[in-house]
Amino acid sequence: MGGNETRELPIINLSDKNLKQDTELWNSTRDSVREAMEHHGWFVAEYNRFPTQLHQSILEAAKELLDLPPEIKIKNENRKAGHGYITMNSDGQPVHEGLGIDQVNDIQQCRRFSRLMWPNNDHDNDRFCETIHAYAKMQAELEQLVIRMLFESYNLERYADKHMKGSRYLLRLLKYKSLPNGEPNRMFMCHTDKSFISILHQNHINGLMLKSDKEDVWYPFTPSPTRFAVIAGDAIMAWSNDRIKGCYHKVEMESVETRYSFGFFSFQQGMISTPDEMVDKNHPLAYKPFHHDGLLDFYETLEVHLKAHRTMTKAYCGIHPISL
Repeated sequence: MGGNETRELPIINLSDKNLKQDTELWNSTRDSVREAMEHHGWFVAEYNRFPTQLHQSILEAAKELLDLPPEIKIKNENRKAGHGYITMNSDGQPVHEGLGIDQVNDIQQCRRFSRLMWPNNDHDNDRFCETIHAYAKMQAELEQLVIRMLFESYNLERYADKHMKGSRYLLRLLKYKSLPNGEPNRMFMCHTDKSFISILHQNHINGLMLKSDKEDVWYPFTPSPTRFAVIAGDAIMAWSNDRIKGCYHKVEMESVETRYSFGFFSFQQGMISTPDEMVDKNHPLAYKPFHHDGLLDFYETLEVHLKAHRTMTKAYCGIHPISL
């Protein structure tokens, strides 16, 4: 299952110029987004509302950044889980690397990051900033479109603007290489994100696998410049009172060519609590209010083999916490 993408993958067109609120197209697309998120925990967005050149520019920026010497990249420090520089090695060689730009929708944060990476090159600073900020703006528009549709589908649209104003965005630029022994790179293990929403985008190299929650089936993601994997993080699982589950995903890369990808993650700066409207006799309240950064701090305290599981969210803020 998952081999015939046009029939089996939940692909939703979010770039139709007629996609406007209070229209039949909006309502049907909104309902499809909710159904996909509740059934799978993710969907593939067909989204072409950005210049074609931007896709190539962000790939070039990622290559330039990730080709920097290790002593430069390690300057990307951040105490929050998964926000700074991360590397995985096999036989002493890096086979996965990632850097993060926090608050990436703020141009000043983009400038601070680029000056950290290229302290003596204003030309590279300016070019990198322009590309990253334009890409982040496009990703934020897509994320907010999904949020608005989801909130409206639950009759909670009055909370949408406040939620979006309280969002903090992280962009991670990621690089995957084949293993030195020639075997497929499966080092990036199955996991869920601790975000509210994650949006994954990449170059042409296959590798991303997405698990359907209710079917217990893995789907391969076929990349395209206009396709984005929109996946549920553990925070929206708590917000939705388990109507939407955090999406398990992983990378299994067989290509010898380098894979570059981009993870765009939304986090809430304030308290996350389950709306009263999401609680009923069939969905008793399952989570206590929590700070998103508190969830990230808790994630950092766990052993590596436990970090992959969304059950840690119930351990952190569940009404009936579980033991890990």
